[in-house]
Amino acid sequence: MKREELVASRWSLEKANAYMESFGVVKGVNYVPSYCYSYIEIWHHFREEWIVRELGYAKEIGINSLRIFVAACQWETRRELVCQNLDRFLTIASEMGFAVMLTLQPNTYQIPGQMLEEGEDPFQICYQPSGHDRSWNYKGARIFDCKGLWKEDKKGILQFVSEIVARYGQDRRVSFWDLYNEPWEECRELLEDAFSCAREQNPIQPLSSCWRAWDLSDIITFHCYEQPGKAPHKQAGGIHYLSFEDELTRATASGRPVLCTECVARTFGNELKAFLPYYSRMHIGFFVWGFCAGSAQYQIPWEWPVGSPEPKRWFQCLLYPDGTPFDVEEINLIQQFHFTSEEATSPVSGLN
Repeated sequence: MKREELVASRWSLEKANAYMESFGVVKGVNYVPSYCYSYIEIWHHFREEWIVRELGYAKEIGINSLRIFVAACQWETRRELVCQNLDRFLTIASEMGFAVMLTLQPNTYQIPGQMLEEGEDPFQICYQPSGHDRSWNYKGARIFDCKGLWKEDKKGILQFVSEIVARYGQDRRVSFWDLYNEPWEECRELLEDAFSCAREQNPIQPLSSCWRAWDLSDIITFHCYEQPGKAPHKQAGGIHYLSFEDELTRATASGRPVLCTECVARTFGNELKAFLPYYSRMHIGFFVWGFCAGSAQYQIPWEWPVGSPEPKRWFQCLLYPDGTPFDVEEINLIQQFHFTSEEATSPVSGLN
């Protein structure tokens, strides 16, 4: 589809709002089992008993939605295993009453000519104490390569998007699509093509992608790790982060339903007690990054010195591995969170 056709193919405001109203207030987590070293390992090392136990913790603290990931490199090399375990996860989550956002990583793909040997484990664990999700490698894959090299295998990436949306696009165990996790500005072409491939499958769920797809998405999603009332915490890698207030202003501008699909960075001041009042007033659902602290070490800040003790105030994660809350006050805030009756489009400057 051409860009104009993609924009025109979006759900109407009425359809998007009616769909989201059926879920009530979304209170979610980006779910990574505590035994996993990364957010895509789950489909290779699926421990059902462990997962059921942790999802039970989620129910107990008031979580009703889960955001999960599948990468293009997994689909290419281990599709049967991925589908088997993803299907089982979706069944478990559905039976427990969770809405699921299926998030794609089109920019993680196999380098041509570097295939896995028969029976070879794709994860080569190189554990680093105090390493925030840096403890794994995927053999032969370009991880988070989103600055142009995706063009080497654009056909394969779009085949991944088409096939996975075709498989799950009519599956009510999936509630929302995030078609491309954090695309860079240079990836707008690939992002548009991904939306085109997905639209052709006519999925029953709304499509979205954070930051670069405001004009293409049925529902608006964004990530924010900033502290309300403060300047952005850093500018690195060519990314210009918006302030908390600017993120919310941009996200709510269209009047479409809004979800913050990644949040909580306590050491930056992005705490639940700081931002939930804004989300309540502006009718924004949320997905906290990290659930039970574990092998991926999400409680450790980004770029934390290797081997250093974890901070007293965790960076991310809500629970210890045994389900004990890191901060009971936060759990109370999640359980009590609701949308106020005031207009969702209230100016950010008017919030307290």
